[in-house]
Amino acid sequence: MQITAQMVSQLRELTGAGMMECKKALIEAEGDVERARDILRARGKAGQEKRAGRAAAEGVVAAAATPAAAAMVELNSETDFVARNEEFQGLARGLAQAAAEAPAESVEDVLARSLGGRLAHQQLDDVAARLRENIVFRRFVRYEAGPDSVLAAYIHTVTNKTGVLVELKGDPASEEQKTLARSIAMHVAASKPEYISREDVPAAAVEREREVLTEMTRNEGKPEAAIPKIVEGRLGKFYERVCLLEQPFVRDPSRKVSELLKEAGAAVRRFALFQVGQ
Repeated sequence: MQITAQMVSQLRELTGAGMMECKKALIEAEGDVERARDILRARGKAGQEKRAGRAAAEGVVAAAATPAAAAMVELNSETDFVARNEEFQGLARGLAQAAAEAPAESVEDVLARSLGGRLAHQQLDDVAARLRENIVFRRFVRYEAGPDSVLAAYIHTVTNKTGVLVELKGDPASEEQKTLARSIAMHVAASKPEYISREDVPAAAVEREREVLTEMTRNEGKPEAAIPKIVEGRLGKFYERVCLLEQPFVRDPSRKVSELLKEAGAAVRRFALFQVGQ
């Protein structure tokens, strides 16, 4: 009997198993969908449909690089127990490598690539079936290396739940700048800036903060005439909190990140911060 794509899709919807597993089971069952479902259940491949609705709020962040680009991914699981599983973490690293190898528009594009001799989505389906949890490839970011790009990634090695990808404008042959790029990635992971500089902060966000500070200062009983000046001073602390270049460097709070970059002859072009579940 011919096994059609519609039959495979039907069995996959019933079981949540991977496409290739469904096709093999249907061939073995000679096209009998219910029998194929039982075959998958007996092999532990069914059951993903029950997991699909369960929240995948745990997971890991992983990064990888090629000579041409660097990428970072977030892979989610239901429990921290599975997030610490080596097979799960290996899948995350493999997806990061697949994302780094070529530009992609979506996670679906990455999942359609080869990973370990099979399609990435098949690998994900298999891992989900073996670990019996809902596993979700949530997001990725990829930075392509230009002639003046210094790329660096940092993954918090204790939990693997926080990761940063940074691109500096500088000299990719400079060891000093490579070290600085990684140090800034670590700083971003610790200090969690939202923007690079003051100029990047949306005007609406600044105005909202100014209104809050104005009301707070007024409630402190400060003279009305002095409030604007006090508020502008306090806005400096706001910028320090949300802007990377304004922040004291975590390893040496006596110096700002902007100072380190200036001394090294580099500039931050962009950065991405992933925190699992956020």
